[in-house]
Amino acid sequence: PHKISGYGIVTISLKSVGKAPGDATSRQMDAVAGLAERYGFGEIRVTREQNLVLPHVKLDNLPQLWEALGEQELSTANIGLATDIVSCPGLDFCSLASARAIPVAQQIAQRFADLERQHHIGELRIKISGCINACGHHHLGHIGIRGVDRNGEELYQVSIGGNADGSGALGQIVGPAFTADEIVEAVNTLILTYLTLRAGEERFIDTVSRLGISPFKERLYASD
Repeated sequence: PHKISGYGIVTISLKSVGKAPGDATSRQMDAVAGLAERYGFGEIRVTREQNLVLPHVKLDNLPQLWEALGEQELSTANIGLATDIVSCPGLDFCSLASARAIPVAQQIAQRFADLERQHHIGELRIKISGCINACGHHHLGHIGIRGVDRNGEELYQVSIGGNADGSGALGQIVGPAFTADEIVEAVNTLILTYLTLRAGEERFIDTVSRLGISPFKERLYASD
């Protein structure tokens, strides 16, 4: 919504499935700059969620803008959903990292690529950091993933219940870390547990707030 009647605030997702979260090519950014000039008073903002915003767009221009974004592979409609993942560069690009982050984000996005399933799950903020420096703000994710190094092996510690919205909350670590081969299935288990336990259209974060981490932890480590 926009405070001026007839206008809207447009968020452009940089989270198309298969791409590194938050990445855009020079060609795409040139195109977005042109669209901002044409439809948005020449203004582009970058969000902490690693997406772009055109803050002043006439509602009448939305169809044309959407079509133009689609031509640039920038029309993914997943804002706030399971594939709108925030990720730091991780070990692939950062010498401080303990584990890779981008490949994990890509694998999770592939697992939940179906848009209908994403809408069924509802709002879900997944954030990934490659180390304790927390550049991906994993501690504020509904599901947070932090890379750790244990004797040269890349592992991933999971927390749930983080929230960067008005109330604010830090995620709670659910238990022992997972290997790179296990982490996507761990996220899937958390989501399936939520879908079983949620009340009506309750969001993931609200289900965790209501029930705590115990039922999620129980499902995650049921075979241990």
